[in-house]
Amino acid sequence: MNLKEKLTLIKDNGYQAPAEPFPLVQEMINNIGSLDAELRDGLIYETLSHWIPDNVLTAHELEELLPVILDEEHLLYNLGESNTDSVFTRSFSMLLIPLLFTRHNASPFLSKKDIQQIKQCVFYSLREERDYRGYDEQKGWAHATAHAADALDELAQCPELDQNDLLTILNLVYDKMILAERIYSDGEDERMVRPVISVLNRKIIGQSYVEQWIQRFADVEKSPEFIPAFRQKNNIKNFLKSFYFRVKYYEVNIGLCPVIEETLYQVEKVYYA
Repeated sequence: MNLKEKLTLIKDNGYQAPAEPFPLVQEMINNIGSLDAELRDGLIYETLSHWIPDNVLTAHELEELLPVILDEEHLLYNLGESNTDSVFTRSFSMLLIPLLFTRHNASPFLSKKDIQQIKQCVFYSLREERDYRGYDEQKGWAHATAHAADALDELAQCPELDQNDLLTILNLVYDKMILAERIYSDGEDERMVRPVISVLNRKIIGQSYVEQWIQRFADVEKSPEFIPAFRQKNNIKNFLKSFYFRVKYYEVNIGLCPVIEETLYQVEKVYYA
């Protein structure tokens, strides 16, 4: 049987793992960027999303997988390319990181050094990622920005990350949400709000800094060209609105709501006047 047939059988049997699952997991990791959306997303990722949190693999096996997931053939594969197939390898390698943290939070196995390495790779990957597609009609989900947001969310909750790391997370979110190349259309704004909320929940960053960070969205240097400026403005508005309602609903820091309101007004006075 080929990999797709093996994983289909496993899925049909309630994700019951074979006696020796590790070689099959290695095969899955090697095919994490398959252009077959069903294999990549519906089978490889879904199987790993059951097996990693459910202790199918040993801590030693997960430690062995970590440097592979973070290497230049996976998370960093052809980083910087845009609109090529390499994004699927990067994006779905990124999506494995929250699974590792789910397992770690239930039964710690990552060392401080491991977490620092993950942090550095995730920060670098998000900073250098240039493929902003969400759903591709022919090849399925790319969603590199959303998957990176999920990893940032897990990192923001780690006690191993200090104030400077949390500030970096806020700056990374800011940089990606002022994008002018395209309008995010597949929920990226909602996903990027999550790590910001996790940063706020750590209660390490001062109120004044957070307010200034929000206000920066109104002070972006706008492109002189209409379409890039239009895209950027819409990305900013969508993010701020998502952030506003998340803050208000969960009462994370309700005092930020007037600041967000005023910033939205500054971004698009014509609609809010």
